Amino acid sequence: MHTGKALHLMAGSLRLLWRFRLRSSLILLSALLGVGGVLSAISYAAEGRLKVLNRIQRLGTNVLVVTPELSRNVGGRRKTGTIVTTLVRADYAEILREVPDIEKSSATVTTSFLVKAGDLSKNNCIVMGTEPDYARIRHWETREGQFYGISEMRGSARVAVLGATVGQDLFGAESPIGRRLFIDRVPFEVIGVLEERGQGLDAANEDNQVYVPLTTAMRRLANVDYFSAILFAVTKWDKMDETTDRIHSILGKRHRAPGNLPEDFQVQNQKALIDTEIASSTRLTFLVRWVGVSALAVSGLGILAICWIAVGERVQEIGIRRALGATKSDIFFQFLFEAVVTSSLGCLAGVLTGWRASLSIARREDLPFFFDWTSAAQLAAFAICLNLVFLLIPSRKAALLDPIRALKAE
Repeated sequence: MHTGKALHLMAGSLRLLWRFRLRSSLILLSALLGVGGVLSAISYAAEGRLKVLNRIQRLGTNVLVVTPELSRNVGGRRKTGTIVTTLVRADYAEILREVPDIEKSSATVTTSFLVKAGDLSKNNCIVMGTEPDYARIRHWETREGQFYGISEMRGSARVAVLGATVGQDLFGAESPIGRRLFIDRVPFEVIGVLEERGQGLDAANEDNQVYVPLTTAMRRLANVDYFSAILFAVTKWDKMDETTDRIHSILGKRHRAPGNLPEDFQVQNQKALIDTEIASSTRLTFLVRWVGVSALAVSGLGILAICWIAVGERVQEIGIRRALGATKSDIFFQFLFEAVVTSSLGCLAGVLTGWRASLSIARREDLPFFFDWTSAAQLAAFAICLNLVFLLIPSRKAALLDPIRALKAE
């Protein structure tokens, strides 16, 4: 086919697309919904995965958490609701002495008190006593001021670092740095405000907590000699499982459970949590992609049906064009060009629709926005090729119509 003839057929096809605007709009809409829907689903799954991984990142990817078991079997019955006091300083010291792959660590004590500043107060506010490395383990920066250090820890200093929500509730828009607040009637000086973090994996709002030096919490507030948890940052990712086993072995020897009673501690491995999340995310991504392929196939079949019906409606037009000298290849090219142009525009519009829908979903569901333009372009190209395969069928039907019968059709 000569270039001039091809350009003439293209121009005629574009005029027909404008003439039959409803049919063209249906084809475009079908392609748009197929591509846009798939991209929205893929981005939503990726955004959910990012949100969970971001929460894990806040805890630290190389972190082990040792906590006392919250319940034990006693006399064949389940004993619950008791304060567990089995995780003590001697356990902590032996782990640090026997396990060489620990880079940083922080024991914690968690209690709740009345926190008051001026005329404002918060009932049952979570107060967490930690060591200075806690913020570094959790990759948590201060928005104002600073986190307490070794000197405040050794001196059991009455200093406090506020979560973002606590700072807002007690001091409003004013800076709380250097201001005084009372925790269970004990005066504290505010030295820092942490960046906003939001809800953690345990459903607790970390911004709604107050942080004080560990020794201050144990001696001046809670008056306890045991820990609520101990966090360990491991030097290397590949040492996580080995370190978990060594800590478990040390605590197992120190906390020998009588009889068949379960252990009174647990060691939580962030690596296992991340591996589980990645495996779950991989399965979800695989499922979403298969659903996406199905959606594109349904979209392509819809376009095929519209074009098939269009061929039946344009039988006389085809007969007239054949009688005036148009060849089978001319008819085939015209019908294929019309459908490919419309469906391709729909696929490109679907990419923009998918981007906009992903942005709206991320804002509405409070998810980190994610949209991969490279994958979107590849998906659009795949959809265009798939539609092209489907469109060969009605185009071939139009080209093979008998011109004599076409002219006789009413």
